[in-house]
Amino acid sequence: MKTLYTSIVILFIACSFSAKKITFQETVHTLIATYIGPTENQDYKFVDDNNIEYLFYDKSKNIDFEKEDDSKINKKFILTWKNKLVDEYDSVGQQTGEKITVKTILSIKLNK
Repeated sequence: MKTLYTSIVILFIACSFSAKKITFQETVHTLIATYIGPTENQDYKFVDDNNIEYLFYDKSKNIDFEKEDDSKINKKFILTWKNKLVDEYDSVGQQTGEKITVKTILSIKLNK
């Protein structure tokens, strides 16, 4: 009987941690910021009105927004984004086996 109670407690704790991790990844944020251009690492770089920099790792596939498009640089956009986990790579392009948290753009619209 003790084993059953112990198993239930461990299962409950595991579910609690899993639920928190899912909630973290699915939180959607909104941002109004100016597009500066791509960084050396090819991230999308935006700066808000408080001069806080935001680097975005990637964008949703349905978004038509090219990093190198000079016509978008220094224009203000409304973005929705979320954090997601991706595989980490070393300097030679090999997976390290670790995961890192990055920002991904879900939608982007010119702020008029």
